[in-house]
Amino acid sequence: MRYIFDGYNYLVRLDRGEHLAPALDQFMSDASVKGAWVQIIGAVTEVTLGFYDLDAKEYHWQTFPGPREITGIQGNLAASETGEMMFHLHGNFSDAAFQVIGGHVKDLVAGGTVEIFVQRSNKPIHRKTDHDVGLQVLEV
Repeated sequence: MRYIFDGYNYLVRLDRGEHLAPALDQFMSDASVKGAWVQIIGAVTEVTLGFYDLDAKEYHWQTFPGPREITGIQGNLAASETGEMMFHLHGNFSDAAFQVIGGHVKDLVAGGTVEIFVQRSNKPIHRKTDHDVGLQVLEV
């Protein structure tokens, strides 16, 4: 993972074979980001996606092997209730037959490259548990 800073925004690049989750964790630690909005493009060789079951209050995860284009990932970086930075991303991925899958992004493995645009927030972003839905939601 490599990144540059333009004084306000970051451009982050993952090289082939790098995993997104540990790279974002490392980036948030290194750059001391306290809140941001994220957009991602590129390609993957594998992606793990989730769907949140609101009634059961749990994610159902599935890993999809094989090359796919990232047709769009968006989300945010925010502090959890314990103060640890976490990412919340949703994305869509297209295969060679142009069939699209999508969901909550848990992790992915970069294909040729993954390019991440990180727009810092003017203020820290925090999450707090909403017991009705079973998730940490943005505090606004």
